[in-house]
Amino acid sequence: MIIDGHIHLFSDAVIENVIRKKNMADMLGFQTAPVRRRTGTKSLEQDLGAAGVAACQLLPTAKASGVRQVNDRCMKMAGESDFLYTAATLHPDLPAISQELHRLKCHGINGIKLCSFSQGFALDAMNTRLMLDAIRHENAHHHGSFFIILDTFFQADAYFGTPPENNPTPDRMGALVADYPEIVFVAAHMGGLTAPFELICDHLVPADNLYLDTSNAAHTLDETQFVQLLQSHGPDHIIFGTDWPWFDQASEMVLVERLMDEAGFSEDEQSAVFGKNLASLLGIG
Repeated sequence: MIIDGHIHLFSDAVIENVIRKKNMADMLGFQTAPVRRRTGTKSLEQDLGAAGVAACQLLPTAKASGVRQVNDRCMKMAGESDFLYTAATLHPDLPAISQELHRLKCHGINGIKLCSFSQGFALDAMNTRLMLDAIRHENAHHHGSFFIILDTFFQADAYFGTPPENNPTPDRMGALVADYPEIVFVAAHMGGLTAPFELICDHLVPADNLYLDTSNAAHTLDETQFVQLLQSHGPDHIIFGTDWPWFDQASEMVLVERLMDEAGFSEDEQSAVFGKNLASLLGIG
């Protein structure tokens, strides 16, 4: 089963806002021409079907005041679909984080998506650490299976006007991976969208609790760099993702498969990247 581990369902307003940032969209290689039609589950299902992808994981985020509402909406959509899995989101300023974790566990949610620059917090802030402490406690003492998907964009402050201390940089993410071995982290975009390659290699070193997802990265890293990350982290710690609606599954599968061939991944190893690794984290067969 092929699973796209990184998709979004954006509103028209969000899509138009990003398209207006032409320099950023061009730098990231976004498919801006067809993206306006990719705004709902129907178009998502069509693109998945055209590529032979069985399922996908939705990655929502929200400010603290909207966390529960967004989680409810995404869980409802996933519950009504036979192809959509969803992560939840949290925020360090959310009251009663442990309560929300218990609620998510009761709904069978394992993934938690965090985007520090858009949600407005720093990865190394004390309240962020307290949130991670709650997740660690749930995993260690209450049979939780929570993993965290960390968005990455090294230049987020330059393009979105957000505080630079909220940028999810490789060093900040690497510190969390080292300090919280009880939590699995998935670093989106192969660990550092637009980050200097040496920073990704220096700070996001291979670890049992670190995965990288492939979304967007083949359009911002050169092929040698992408292949090096595949080889250093290994097929058991890579997850296929597209960042849909900015990219479609069919073309991304061809591109990632070619790069995995260059990395020397076997057919079984490529199957792990295309679905088995994420299925294990999600707890699905």
